[in-house]
Amino acid sequence: MATIGERAFRAHDRVAGRRNSTVTGFATTGFAVTGFAAAALLAIVTSGFIPPSYGVALSLIAVGMLVLVWLALHRRVHIMRVPDMYRLAVIWALPLTVARPLFSGDLWSYLAQGLTAARGLDPYTLGPAQALGPDSAVTQHVSHYWVDTPAPYGPVWLTVSRAVAEIAGDNLLWSVLFYRLIALAGVFLIGWALPRLARRGGVSPVSALWLGLLNPLVLWHLVAGAHNDALMIGTMLVGMELALSALDRDGRGGTSLVPRGGWSRFAAGMTLLTIAACIKVVAVVAICCVAAELARRHGRPVRTALFVLLGAAAGMTVFSSIGGFGWISAMHSSTTVYSWMSPTTGTGLLIGLASGGEDTATVVTVLNIAGLAVFLLLALRLLLSVYRGRISALRSLGLIFAAMLLCAPVVQPWYLLWALLPLAATTRRHRARVVMIVISAVVALVTPPLAAAAPHLVVGYLIAITVLAATVAIPAVRRRCLLPVTRRPAEIPATVGSTVVAAR
Repeated sequence: MATIGERAFRAHDRVAGRRNSTVTGFATTGFAVTGFAAAALLAIVTSGFIPPSYGVALSLIAVGMLVLVWLALHRRVHIMRVPDMYRLAVIWALPLTVARPLFSGDLWSYLAQGLTAARGLDPYTLGPAQALGPDSAVTQHVSHYWVDTPAPYGPVWLTVSRAVAEIAGDNLLWSVLFYRLIALAGVFLIGWALPRLARRGGVSPVSALWLGLLNPLVLWHLVAGAHNDALMIGTMLVGMELALSALDRDGRGGTSLVPRGGWSRFAAGMTLLTIAACIKVVAVVAICCVAAELARRHGRPVRTALFVLLGAAAGMTVFSSIGGFGWISAMHSSTTVYSWMSPTTGTGLLIGLASGGEDTATVVTVLNIAGLAVFLLLALRLLLSVYRGRISALRSLGLIFAAMLLCAPVVQPWYLLWALLPLAATTRRHRARVVMIVISAVVALVTPPLAAAAPHLVVGYLIAITVLAATVAIPAVRRRCLLPVTRRPAEIPATVGSTVVAAR
């Protein structure tokens, strides 16, 4: 049953579609061409055929162009429709689907871990160098930070990686193709779920798609980078939509856990949430949010919450029996490398440097433990807010992930999407959305597509800033110079008649 907000947004979409179809067509074409050109430039200049001294600058110019196009599109969102957003997403992403892995080398780690599992070895205890050998072509592509690190991912993702390895072997080109197709499947799921979740949250579906699906961070890290976060987030959001829509199907309350006729939909949603948690364990947060929402609707909250959590635990046990239980002890492996984006780790590193560097590890560990304690308290408070009906389960999901990013020992640029996508579908306050837009744009601009030497990055950023500033400034100056000059009344030569009138 559609809610009042859903019916209102559907009616708005129909009216807007009839009224603005012509204007929208012109606007969509212009943004589509410009965004495609920027993405194509990025794919070409990072292909390896251009010298690094020029490639870095050109790639940063392409990055800046696409971010500027995305920001400029915000002014036209109110006349756009959901299909327009989908078309723009496809057109902007198309060049990046044939680009080399950009913004991160994690894809090579996925390939190495899959090959390790395909050879009958344990990727949860062996790093790529140990399992494949340092001379392997795959190992040589893995970042030196992770070459000795076991897999930190869940059993579902290891099963997927093993399947890719068994199909493509150590063929790098085919492996990149398969992982990118998997990531695109996750992006497709995000695109399906976002407008539906936005209607549920009282947010314009078009605005949610602009801030979520068309976000440069999605293009950079989920499409070009082919991160497994794409599949995790996609299954998580679809699972949330199915579970919440099942609870809303016949209204709230009642004697049964799930309204009549909603069991199959709710089970499908919980299955997808369990799969997401078995890709990356952080998706357990979504299961907890659904449990809190179901407990709020039922008269026995403790039994209800345990029912959901134990069901999810049973599902994770089944998946672990297939992919292995080693992920439980290997989860900490991703924390072996310091992350400057983490507020707790970054603060600890700065304190350690100020004190001479002798106690850096101790300070970082203490701050990480304190951050974990703060996160648990914030997460518990937000779940209680869901149980008391103060916020929705979906908004709680985004806020808990935001708290995790502030307190976690490791934060990567694509982790921002964990919080940003649910919040894009639930945040209605203008200032809060502006904050998300600014964070997205800044992080998208400061993350280089490829690793490069510091001098090349400095020169590249200076050139890119100069070119982009000129691109923005020249049209503004030209418009100002071409404006008709208007004279003040006092400067207009007085006629005879006006002189007589003035004398009187």
